[in-house]
Amino acid sequence: MAFADVNNRAAVLEAVREYDRIGRDEFLKKYGFGKATGYFLVVDGKRYDSKAIIGRAHGYQFPDLGPLTPQEFSGGEKTVERKLEAMGFRIERLSSEKHNETISVEVHDAQDEAQAEGAFDPHSVEDARRKTLAAIVRRQGQPAFRSNLLRAYGNRCAISGCDVPEVLEAAHIVPYKGPETNHVSNGLLLRTDLHTLFDLGLLAIEPSAEIVVVAEALRSTEYDALHGKKLRLPSDLKNRPSKDALTLHYKKSELTR
Repeated sequence: MAFADVNNRAAVLEAVREYDRIGRDEFLKKYGFGKATGYFLVVDGKRYDSKAIIGRAHGYQFPDLGPLTPQEFSGGEKTVERKLEAMGFRIERLSSEKHNETISVEVHDAQDEAQAEGAFDPHSVEDARRKTLAAIVRRQGQPAFRSNLLRAYGNRCAISGCDVPEVLEAAHIVPYKGPETNHVSNGLLLRTDLHTLFDLGLLAIEPSAEIVVVAEALRSTEYDALHGKKLRLPSDLKNRPSKDALTLHYKKSELTR
């Protein structure tokens, strides 16, 4: 069985109900999917990550086989979206403006959450400085992991070539899940802004050609100059990024050249 066998509307709606029950972040984390960036299933006026919903619906329709993983099928207009439309569902394709607005809302929500947790106290200069420095260290990545990446990439961003260490961060290709994922081959040394775009799935590396792919939403910005650019690779083969890890990230981002 594969995603093409999913044809039960009730199974899709059951996946939607689970999504609503446990929340988007938990649903995506539970089944290993990244956030949708272009196409969304719309049910009762609410958007849902279409690929993740189809993957989970497979488990409801075929309980003995269970949900599909992101690696078992591809998303997009000609696959998942076409399948959902055939079952009578509505699909919404985000314009660049809506896409950017969605990301902006998510970022503001995260900022509000950090503020509520006391991540920054403007009335305490020393406390603010300490927390700011701690935030920079966290953002740059675990010290040993980052040091290894700095050496591997010659203190230069793997995409832009930037050689200012203060703005270079250790980016995990496959999300951090403990010390075993702190391997140089599961990392890229990226400039701060590129790290953010990479984590948001707005920028990825096409694994076979090892070139940069930029989301359509960013094609009208300065980042368009990076689209199609060859990734800078470490001279030591053992330090080069894992093709499997790059493939997993690329598929989750659902970007195409």
